[in-house]
Amino acid sequence: MNSDRTVTISKHEIIMDRMFAEDTWELAFGDGAWENQYGDQDVYQKLKEYEQKALAWDNMYEDHQSPVVDEEDTEENYEMREKMDNYLSCYLINSLHLDYLNKKEEKN
Repeated sequence: MNSDRTVTISKHEIIMDRMFAEDTWELAFGDGAWENQYGDQDVYQKLKEYEQKALAWDNMYEDHQSPVVDEEDTEENYEMREKMDNYLSCYLINSLHLDYLNKKEEKN
């Protein structure tokens, strides 16, 4: 491992790939998260939150899937897909807005 990609975490010589860590922090909190000094517990909790939301979405999506048949697409199936697309769009917009507000509040 290249020395410019490693970070010594403690005096016990725990080493990790800095690029991996920065990418993980940015996954949790967006660009510049590493420089904002979020703790590893904060990152873990945020990623856990994302996991739970994704699982809930997957479950909801599966519950509303129409059965697979070789027949033509029905109007009912089309409407259900439109509803699911709408739910996902609204969810993503709301999540992005909440993240923006949280970051703005943290800066103040």
